Amino acid sequence: MPLSAEERIRYQRNIDVRGIGEAGQERLLAARVLVVGAGGLGSAALPYLAAAGVGRIAVVDGDVVELGNLQRQVLHTDLGRNKAVSAAERLQRLNPGIRVEPIPRFLSDEEAAILFPQFDLVLDCCDSFSAKFMISDVARATQSRLVWASAVGMHGQCSVFGVPDEHGDVLYLRDLIPAEPPAGSYPQAAEVGVLGAMVGQLGALQATEAIKLLAGFGEPLVGRVLVLDASTGRWNVLPLRKAR
Repeated sequence: MPLSAEERIRYQRNIDVRGIGEAGQERLLAARVLVVGAGGLGSAALPYLAAAGVGRIAVVDGDVVELGNLQRQVLHTDLGRNKAVSAAERLQRLNPGIRVEPIPRFLSDEEAAILFPQFDLVLDCCDSFSAKFMISDVARATQSRLVWASAVGMHGQCSVFGVPDEHGDVLYLRDLIPAEPPAGSYPQAAEVGVLGAMVGQLGALQATEAIKLLAGFGEPLVGRVLVLDASTGRWNVLPLRKAR
């Protein structure tokens, strides 16, 4: 659908970006995105998706806002509220011209398999390995595109799954990490902490990758993993190939 005069004004800075234009903005407004997790990663990714004009956003989270969340989950202010509902209300105020739907519960793999095909793109903004493997496995089964990120301490990673790479391979999380690590074998935020500003960088990066995919421009992080060591300020790009 052609942009209205108000939409042209609102999204002019998007439209001016080389590769987006009015056609790319129209694609954003027609896009449907499912974001699983409205915590640290989601608090950064979601406002940028809404502000960019992604036309329909569904937010999934069964958790409630706690005092210890506010150090990094900057989308929320009211303790005890469901995070999906809290996020949806904030996003709708940020951009009344889009549709934001809260799904205030944790996803089972069965429900995920029903939901994922209804959307153009899924963002994994969860903070647990078990949820991340479930999301990726369902995305593979449903052939869904997935923007994945993980962050703990001062380190984070981001990649795009479900899009053919230069070799024609379609990769998912198990191509990066073949099996879910056993509990206690990897650092957790409860043990090593997590810097809110660092998580925000990864969430904003997820939004950037999503916007590129939806608007149809740029070079998404397909077949590559972007790794941040915030303690040194270094970003590294690592190749990701399907195991033969």
